[in-house]
Amino acid sequence: MFDKFSDTARAVLAEAYRVSLEFKSKETSTDHILLALTCEQAGLPASAMGAMNVRVENLRRELERQLLASSSREIVPVRIEAASVELDRVPFSDAARQAIRRAGHVRGFFGHKRTEPEHLLLSMLDLNDERVFKLLDEIGANTTYLYRLIVSKLATRDALKSDLPGLRKTIIDGLGELITESVCVIDELERLSISSGIRIGHVPHRAEVAHLVFVAYLPDFLYTQLAYQRYLLEETLGLLRKRVGNLDSEFAAGTVSAAAQTVRSEVRATIEYFWSNEFKALSKLPDEADYDLIGSVIEDLWWTHSEEVALNEVFDEALDDHRRKQMLNLQKRRLEISQRFTKLKARLEDTIKQCFVKLPRSMSA
Repeated sequence: MFDKFSDTARAVLAEAYRVSLEFKSKETSTDHILLALTCEQAGLPASAMGAMNVRVENLRRELERQLLASSSREIVPVRIEAASVELDRVPFSDAARQAIRRAGHVRGFFGHKRTEPEHLLLSMLDLNDERVFKLLDEIGANTTYLYRLIVSKLATRDALKSDLPGLRKTIIDGLGELITESVCVIDELERLSISSGIRIGHVPHRAEVAHLVFVAYLPDFLYTQLAYQRYLLEETLGLLRKRVGNLDSEFAAGTVSAAAQTVRSEVRATIEYFWSNEFKALSKLPDEADYDLIGSVIEDLWWTHSEEVALNEVFDEALDDHRRKQMLNLQKRRLEISQRFTKLKARLEDTIKQCFVKLPRSMSA
């Protein structure tokens, strides 16, 4: 489970284990991981939470309050070396294990090679983890905005990388990895069935497994990549402005509009790749109506992200000038955009299912 975790991410999980020992908890849970992420001051999660005025001392006090309210346990300082912690032996809670596995998926959504602390935080936010949400809510953190702030900061960090994979390669490689993992699980089930002499029901073949993974995870990849690519584009435009001065507004708007069409074309090319290489057994190929439905959601998401980018710029200016009345209006607009994103994400998931839940010939027969 920890094979692709960076040393920094491993250190965060080791710190979470130390925190759980300090609080005399039987398991290392997601709230311990959240506190450990905040302690890693140089990391992106701490930077993002710091931008929202989330402080480690406030998190710790709230965690203490919640834990001590339900028990009479005393907090005892514990010292351990992160390098000495064997993560495979740490008693992670079920929720923590789910978050750790999901962090590996989140890594794939961005096309990153190693699972980093920011993927852990995004994972817990993505899973709507109850303990994490309760902890952040008590100290006044906006979890919806925090998610997109981390994505924005990732784009800022990655914008100068020369080997950054594009949307198409990221989705193809990421889904391919998930398909391979799932096929390996199926193969192991078959081996166990044979060695135990216990017959299991229909075992899906690779095309069926690929189809299941595709429908289940494509919305996550698309939703994440659209936000990430839009923020990357804004970073690129920002770097261009530093080199040549202010850009013509029509040029900037045209660049954003052209990128929307490019993204839509890349999504189509990605779908066609999987249909050509993985789904040959499926009974019905996507048609133009399917592509139009998906393309419509893609563009709506792209332009909503563009609206948020513009809003953030105005928000930062108002914050610097202490324009309180304008801040209230901007906060209202930010909330409206967040609600729109929630609806668009649900619409994207429904559209993918509507277009691609087709039974393979072998099953429909």
